[in-house]
Amino acid sequence: MALELLLMPPASPLLLVLAGVLFRRTWMGRTLVVLGLLLLYLASLPMVSHALTGALEDRARAVQAAPDEAGAVVILAGGRRADAPEYGGDTVNHFSLERARYGAWVHRQTGLPILVSGGRVGGEEPLSEAELIQQVLTGEWGVPVRWVEDRSRNTCENALFSAELLLAEGIGHAVLVTHAVHVPRARWCFEQTGLTVSAMPTYSRRPDPRSTEGFDGRGLIPQAAALERTRFALHEYLGMVWYRFRYR
Repeated sequence: MALELLLMPPASPLLLVLAGVLFRRTWMGRTLVVLGLLLLYLASLPMVSHALTGALEDRARAVQAAPDEAGAVVILAGGRRADAPEYGGDTVNHFSLERARYGAWVHRQTGLPILVSGGRVGGEEPLSEAELIQQVLTGEWGVPVRWVEDRSRNTCENALFSAELLLAEGIGHAVLVTHAVHVPRARWCFEQTGLTVSAMPTYSRRPDPRSTEGFDGRGLIPQAAALERTRFALHEYLGMVWYRFRYR
């Protein structure tokens, strides 16, 4: 986790700037400063962030309706909000909430049973991420959850343990609900398990086609939201590379 934070913007460009300042009397030092500032600027541009996320979404191969052979809806957890004072403890973060909401919608449209997947990433949390999503789905929205996969700590473990539960019940095809930018990495993980998934993703991070965000003069102005989108996309690209070394 700490290594990933250092590799991602804004930390990595700022580290280049810091290294350049330390060697500022040399041409290499001055080059590092310029390079670091340039990378930070590019990472903060809407047009760059939308290009990165758009490329991932294009690879999602999303379907508009659940295939007839699908036997379940798999909702992947996206994190937790720890120690939320208004809830008196841990709850879902906005990523998990968006996935849960859309997963509930897919369930109501298809009638397919729901599997929620997500464990205790830190190892000592009182409830798994899957249990937190189940609380929202069942306790707040009245949506039933048939399976709770609470052992996984990353996307490939989501796939492995979810596939174990579904394949044991004779279900070989499932609808996958996660964010569109997450689908390429998640699908690759499920392909290693033998469970076929059709993606019905949520939360497009591309600009609204009716707007000009990212493609007019404002697209050249650094924005905090764009930096967050860039970081989110780079997390997925880095994850895809790492998983091919770790899980192949």
